[in-house]
Amino acid sequence: MYLTVTAPAAAKIKVAQRQHADSVLLLDFDDGVGSLSRVGTCALSSVFRVLLADPSLDLHDYDQDLESNIGAFKIKGYSKIYMDQQLKLDLNPKNQMLRLSGANAGELTAAMMFEVITPNTSSSK
Repeated sequence: MYLTVTAPAAAKIKVAQRQHADSVLLLDFDDGVGSLSRVGTCALSSVFRVLLADPSLDLHDYDQDLESNIGAFKIKGYSKIYMDQQLKLDLNPKNQMLRLSGANAGELTAAMMFEVITPNTSSSK
């Protein structure tokens, strides 16, 4: 499994990474699991998000790496069932939102949240 991050998407991520150098890059399947989830514990709709998370946060749910051309993203291992072997993270030039697609499935999340999560901004469950 591999994630290709296009140059425009990589540029958006790199700006935030420069400001938060120690942060961990996550491709989060926001399904209500984990301390970083923004949805309730019972979700009918699940989406992917890109997060830069402070390493001091509880990240134990992100137990596997997804390799990419800009470095590894931590993922929840079970979320692989929703991913294709070849993934692409792109930037929509009109709304500046990230978009995740798969080689076979097509669009997985059309407008992805991109957030920096620090101890001050994380939700506690």
